[in-house]
Amino acid sequence: MENIQQQLIDLLETRRKEGLFRQLSVLDGRTDFCSNDYLGLAADPVLAASIARDFEGLPSEWRKNGATGSRLISGHSALIEQFENECAAFHGSEAALLFSSGYDANIGLISSLPQEGDVIFCDKLLHASLIDGLRLSKAERRIFKHNNLDDLVHLLDQYPAETRKWIVVESVYSMDGDVAPLRALVELKNKYQAELIVDEAHSGGVYGPAGQGLVYELGLCEEVFARVITFGKAWGNAGAVVLGSLALKEYLVNFARPFIYSTAPTPAHVSALLSTLHYLPSQNEARQKLQENIAFFRANCHSDAWGDSQTAIQTFFVTGNEAVRAKAASASEFAIKPIVFPTVAKGKERIRITLSANHTQEQLKSLIKILE
Repeated sequence: MENIQQQLIDLLETRRKEGLFRQLSVLDGRTDFCSNDYLGLAADPVLAASIARDFEGLPSEWRKNGATGSRLISGHSALIEQFENECAAFHGSEAALLFSSGYDANIGLISSLPQEGDVIFCDKLLHASLIDGLRLSKAERRIFKHNNLDDLVHLLDQYPAETRKWIVVESVYSMDGDVAPLRALVELKNKYQAELIVDEAHSGGVYGPAGQGLVYELGLCEEVFARVITFGKAWGNAGAVVLGSLALKEYLVNFARPFIYSTAPTPAHVSALLSTLHYLPSQNEARQKLQENIAFFRANCHSDAWGDSQTAIQTFFVTGNEAVRAKAASASEFAIKPIVFPTVAKGKERIRITLSANHTQEQLKSLIKILE
C-alpha cells in the first residue's frame, strides 16, 4: 500500500502542476481590496472600545473564557439568548439562531430543512456552503440559470402543485456582485406555492435603513421563509444567524447537525456581536460612503473587462488561470486575489475586488489605472 504521506505529497504536486495550489498569505499592510470588510468595522477603534467596555460590564458569571460545550449541553447562555432576541427584532424576524459561521448556518439549514420528496430550485451561482448543504439534503435538486426567471419557471412547471418546492438564492452574489430579483422571486414563489430562502451574507450590514439587509430594505421579510445573515463581512466579525419563525428555530436546534455538534461561540464573541448590533444603526455615514465609492469606481471603469456589478463586489475578467494570476501580481501594492478555475467556470477567471467605505478616491483610481 502506498505510503499515505507520499500520496498527500503527490496530490499536492499534481495540484501545483495544474496551477490550482492554494496557500495562505498575510496582507502585510497593503491596501485591502480583497476582504469583505465593507464598512471598515473590523478595525474600527470606536467599535473596538465599545466591545471591550461592554464585555467588562457583563456580570462576572457571564465572562467565562470559553463556551464549555455545545449549546445543547453547557454552552447555551442568557447572553446568547439576549443576542438572538435582539438580532431577530432588529431584522424584523420572529426568531434567530446563532451559528459559529455562515458555512455552518447554510449547511445546517439546507441539509436539514427540505425533506425527501421535496424539490430545491437553486441558482447556478450559489455559494459553496449552500451547494454543500444541497448535496447533504434528501430533497431533489434542480439548478436554474443564474438570475434567469424564465429558466426557473421552466423547471417549476415540471412539478405538480402538491410537491413542496424551495427556491434558494443569494441577495447579493459573492463572486459576481450582482443582485437577485427578489421581488420577482417572491411573485413566483407565491404563484407556485414555494418557499424562499435567501442568503444575505453580502447584503447584511450594507442595505436597509440600519443595515438589516436587502430583504428588509425591500419590505419582503414576511415573504421569505428563512434568511441567513453572516457576521464576517460588513459586521467585521464572525458567525451567522438563521432568521425565521420560532418553529424553524426549534426545528434547527433539533435537526441541524452543525448546530447540534458544534461548541457554542464564546462569551467574548457573543458580547462582541451584541456590541456590533448596537453599533450598526449609527453607521449610515459609512453605508453612504460605500455607495459613493461604488458609484465613483464604476464611473471611472472604462475597460470592457469589467463586470457590470453595482455593489461593493467588482470583477475584472482575465481569461486563463496563469493570465489572471499575472494581472493580479502586476498590482502588488494592493491586496487583490485572482479567482481561477475551478472556483469559477473556465473562461470566467477574474480578479475579484471588494470596495470599502474606507477606500479613498485616489486608491480607487490607482487600482483601476493599473488593471486597465
